[in-house]
Amino acid sequence: MAYRPVQVFASLAQKDRDKKARFVDENEDKDRRVVRKNEVEVSATGELSLPPDRARVTVVVSSKKEAVMEAKTSVQRRLDYIVQVLQTHHVKEGDTQISKVIHRVDGLYHMEGEVRVVFVDFLKCQGVCNFLVEKMDESVVVATPEFFHSPQRLEELRRQACLLAVRNARQKAVEVARLLRSTVGQPISIREESCREWEGPPAQGQSHDQDKPMTYQERIAMATVTVQAKVFASFELKPKEKGRAPSGGR
Repeated sequence: MAYRPVQVFASLAQKDRDKKARFVDENEDKDRRVVRKNEVEVSATGELSLPPDRARVTVVVSSKKEAVMEAKTSVQRRLDYIVQVLQTHHVKEGDTQISKVIHRVDGLYHMEGEVRVVFVDFLKCQGVCNFLVEKMDESVVVATPEFFHSPQRLEELRRQACLLAVRNARQKAVEVARLLRSTVGQPISIREESCREWEGPPAQGQSHDQDKPMTYQERIAMATVTVQAKVFASFELKPKEKGRAPSGGR
């Protein structure tokens, strides 16, 4: 029983610590509320568009023969010529993929070869396609180029759109501060609220007539990606420093 008061004292001390902690938290909340009075909160967007930087072209070579070796030889001869054309136009070997498939159709051997090429130079892409259409027969089909973006360029576009939104937010905060005869200090918080992206012409009102085939430039425009980032930011709001009065002189 002699040690019972010690236990009571420990319990009271714990309550005192809890009360002190609550007091400190309340004071910190008050301080934060005071700080929040001296800030400006704004939201802004940043929007950027980027045309595609890659073009993918598929060339299909086919042959039907009674003898399998004849079908293989016919297709291989055309594939070798296509590869030679690509080399002449300085297309890298790593940008080319070749596949071959053979199967039987109505008792005939059907050999099909496919060449997929990725171009970074759209003029070169156009020149190679035109050349192959002109020089090859109907057994060779040159597909319409497919335009797309490399993952690195898309990621860079998203970053730049976000940075533009932050710059726009700061500019808006500066204009608000100027109206209040204050200045903008350090950023307190910045968060990205949303990021949207879509494909199509960046200009408003631009559309394609569905009854007509798309031109080369229209296909590039339709593959253009636009990214719109929206941010919310808060900045310190400081009173303008009054200029010092000029010191008197003799």
